[in-house]
Amino acid sequence: MPNLDLLKRKIAEKPKRSPTTASSKELEKVGGESVDMDRVDQIVKKMKKKYRDEGVEFGETSGKLSELRGIIAEGKGAQLNLGTVEDLQEVKSPLVKKLGRLYLKMRKVLEPISKIASNLPQFKRLSFQLYSANMHYSARQFIALAVTGATIVFFVMLMLSSVFMIIIDMPLALKVVAIPIISFIAALFSLVVILMIPQQEAKSRGDAISIELPFALRHMATELRAGIGLYRTIQAIATAGYGALSEEFARTITEIEEGTDTKEALKHLALRTQCKALRTALMHVIRALKTGGNLSGIMSDIAEDVAFELRLKTRDFAAKMNFFGIIFIFAAIVVPVVIAVMGGIRNSPLDSGGISFKAMLPLTPEIIAVIYLVMMPMLLGLFIFYIKMAQPKV
Repeated sequence: MPNLDLLKRKIAEKPKRSPTTASSKELEKVGGESVDMDRVDQIVKKMKKKYRDEGVEFGETSGKLSELRGIIAEGKGAQLNLGTVEDLQEVKSPLVKKLGRLYLKMRKVLEPISKIASNLPQFKRLSFQLYSANMHYSARQFIALAVTGATIVFFVMLMLSSVFMIIIDMPLALKVVAIPIISFIAALFSLVVILMIPQQEAKSRGDAISIELPFALRHMATELRAGIGLYRTIQAIATAGYGALSEEFARTITEIEEGTDTKEALKHLALRTQCKALRTALMHVIRALKTGGNLSGIMSDIAEDVAFELRLKTRDFAAKMNFFGIIFIFAAIVVPVVIAVMGGIRNSPLDSGGISFKAMLPLTPEIIAVIYLVMMPMLLGLFIFYIKMAQPKV
């Protein structure tokens, strides 16, 4: 992927033609041909606009593409020189526009917070995670959005906690201290959660690729066996409707068309994807391209391996569900019944033969209501959430 700024400088450094023979537009002599510098500037601006639309932007000296190559090809988390916060006003999402506008209005207050947030552990790989998740934001822009969202959460929690503290009976000094602490904790939690969105999105994208991968690999094996070249095969996958996998192959096609070697473009795809099976398959393809192996046979073998791994995941998940079914029955049926029986005994007016059940079992009607209405729904919700997260994406 050529660095356009460097190309422009090389053209500008060539010996200039005589002023008497030059036209009104600045012309340069490159390889025996006259080059219109205004035309070069237009091409450079056009290419930069294209990359800005895709969420990337050139730096003034080193250039964005060289840094991006370091992130993809070398797996580094170097910070990219991407679009500014002002560029958020040009995105299509109305919510992002509003958050960007709010950040700009409160910039003097929020910018120092953004610098502090940049020191969080989640920021170190944020640029790579955004690129891997195909989210067209720079790390700087996403930090601004996260800080703005956390600020909104802070003020909302400030109002809600103030109303809640007015209702409950607590000392005034304790209320004054508790309200900002609760709001700050909620804002910090929301900031961390927002910064984790690219990582989760990249992982979800990898899971979506895993679902389509066996079928796509068999498709590629069939194309290659029919004598179609690798580049045309990648094009076929990019337009075949395999969801996130087709999108990633389309990005690879774009890299190849812009001058990147096919092996390097496939290596970029392998390093940015969160799907281990696709990464393994692409590394085998790259190795076969270097050594001259049978690509169609390799694709078929990898497709079988991936399908076998997906079946193993499904079998392991079914085995886990047998165990969690027993835990669910115990937590959802046995425990509520035991609590109801013990609460009935504790609150019974019958003579207990000298045994003080009220002292032994502090199950007052209020505590039982909290257990049934708050604790039990939360426990069951956690069970459902865990099952949903543990479910294999097949």
